Amino acid sequence: MESVVNKFEAERAELDSLLNSEAFARGGNVTKVLGFICEKYFEGSTVDVTEYDIAVHALGRAADFDSQIDTIVRVTTHLLRKRLEQYYRTEGADHSLRIYLPYGRYVPKFVRKGEAKTENLQRGPRELSDATENGTGPADSTRVSELQRAPLGSERSDLAWEPSKEKLASVEIKQPNEKTRRVAIWTAVAMLLLCLCTIVVIAWFVRARSFNSRLPVQAGALPSSQAGASGDTVRALLGERRAAYVDTAGQVWASDTACSGGSTASVPFRTIAGTQDPQIFLGERLGLFHCVFPVPAGTYEVHLLFAETSNLDESARLIHLSMNGNALPALDVVLDSGGDNIATEKIFTDIHPGEDGRIHIDATTVDSFLNAVEILPGTPNRMLPLRIYTGHTSYRDSANRLWLPNRYFFGGRLSQYPADTSKLPDGPLYATPWTGYFRYVIPVAHGETYRVKLHFRESLFGPQGVGWGVGSRVFDVWCNGTVVLKDFDLFKKAGSEPLTEVVSSVEPTGQDKIEIEFLPKVSYAFVDAIEVIPEPDAN
Repeated sequence: MESVVNKFEAERAELDSLLNSEAFARGGNVTKVLGFICEKYFEGSTVDVTEYDIAVHALGRAADFDSQIDTIVRVTTHLLRKRLEQYYRTEGADHSLRIYLPYGRYVPKFVRKGEAKTENLQRGPRELSDATENGTGPADSTRVSELQRAPLGSERSDLAWEPSKEKLASVEIKQPNEKTRRVAIWTAVAMLLLCLCTIVVIAWFVRARSFNSRLPVQAGALPSSQAGASGDTVRALLGERRAAYVDTAGQVWASDTACSGGSTASVPFRTIAGTQDPQIFLGERLGLFHCVFPVPAGTYEVHLLFAETSNLDESARLIHLSMNGNALPALDVVLDSGGDNIATEKIFTDIHPGEDGRIHIDATTVDSFLNAVEILPGTPNRMLPLRIYTGHTSYRDSANRLWLPNRYFFGGRLSQYPADTSKLPDGPLYATPWTGYFRYVIPVAHGETYRVKLHFRESLFGPQGVGWGVGSRVFDVWCNGTVVLKDFDLFKKAGSEPLTEVVSSVEPTGQDKIEIEFLPKVSYAFVDAIEVIPEPDAN
C-alpha cells in the first residue's frame, strides 16, 4: 500500500512535471491557477478555495472583484481543463499519475492511470447539481454556486465530483408530508405564472425593439427586413441558448444551429466598444468546435466577430481557426482590438463552399473562441464596398447603394444640433453629424489597397445654424498615421454645401484596419459619412 509520504511526493512530482512542460511552461493565467489550487490541495485547505480566492490571490484581481462582471476565473479554469486533457493526450500520455480538475469545483484530483477509467470519473453539471441538492454531495456550500456560475454547455469531458458508495447508502429518503406537498404545488404555480409573465415581457420587448428600429425609415431608406439581406446571407450568434437578435441595422442574427463541439459561455451585459450592438459579443463558442454553413454555389465574404471579455494576461489566448480546411492567421483578440471588451472583426474574401455545398469553420486549438459569423455574397478577389453614416438605421441612397448605421467608432457623439437636410439629395446622410474628438477603426480584407471617401456638410456654422462662418470650425484628419486633411475648414471650402474628400491608395495597418482620426483645433471635429472601397475601380 502506498504510504502518505510517497503519495505526496508522487503528486508533487507530477505537478512539477506539468509546470515544466511545453504546454504549461509559458506561464500565463492557466499556469497560475493550476499552481494555486494544487498548493491549496497540498496544504489541505481545499474547502476554502472559491472563485474569489483564485481571482484575488492567483490572478491578481483587486479586493472588490465581482464574479458577475469579471469572468476570468471561469474562462481560465475552462482553458485549464482543456489544457490538461491535451497534455495527457500528448506530452503526458505515458504518465501513470494524472491531474484532473473536476467540473464545478476548484479542487484538483490526482488519479492513477490504471486505477479508474476517465469516463467513470466524469460527470455532467446536472448530475453534480442533483447530487449536491439531495445531500449526497460535499458539505461546503460553495459547490452549487460555483457550478451555477460555470460556462454554459461545458462538455461532459470535464471531471466532476462523484460521491462515495458509503455516502450514497447512508442517504435517508423521506416521504414529503401534506404541508410540504401543498407548498411545493403553490411554488410550482407561482413559478409557472412568473414564467408566463416573463415570456410576455420578452415578447413585448422584442416587438417594441423591432418596431423602433423601423421608425426612422423613410422614402429611400431600407426596411429592416431588407437591410442588405438575401437568401444567401448568413448571420449567426455562436453559443447555445442564445436567442435570435435584431441589430441596429435591422439585420437578424440567428441563434447557433450550425455549430457543434467545444462548449459555450456567456457574460452579463456590458458595454462593448466599437459597436452599437454589444449583444452580439456577450456569448461565444469556445474550445474545439466545428461550424457548417450551407450556402448556394458562389463567391462569399466571411466576417468573423470577436471581443475578449475575460481580462486574461497578454498573449494568454491565441485563436486558431481554419476555413474549408485552410488555416487562418493566428489571432490575439486583445492585441487586434486594442484591449478587453472591444469588438474586432476579421474579413476573408473569395470564399467558396466546398464540394458538399457548405462553408466549414473549425477551431483547431482548445484556447480558440468565436462570438459571431456573418457570410455575405461577395465579389471575386476583392472586398465588398463599405459605407457607413451616422444615422440610426440602414439607408439606401438615390444610387441604390446601402449605407449601414454608425459603427467602428471610438469617442465622439451625435451632434446636439440636427441639421435640416430635407431639401438635399440624399439628405438623411447629413442629418445627424458625428462630432467631437474621435476615431474610426474599420476592418478590411488583407492584401488590398483602398480608397476612403469622407462626406461632410457644415450645418452649424452657416446661415441655417448659429452663423459665424469661416474659421468657426477647424480640424485635422489623419488616416493610418498620416495627416490627410490639415487645418480643414469646411465652411471656408464649401460653405453649407455637401463636400466629399477622397484619400486614395490607403494600405491597411498590420491588423488589417483603416484608422481615421478626427482631431479638433477650433470647436468640434465632425463627419457625416464614410466610404471604404477597394482599389482599383473604386467609385
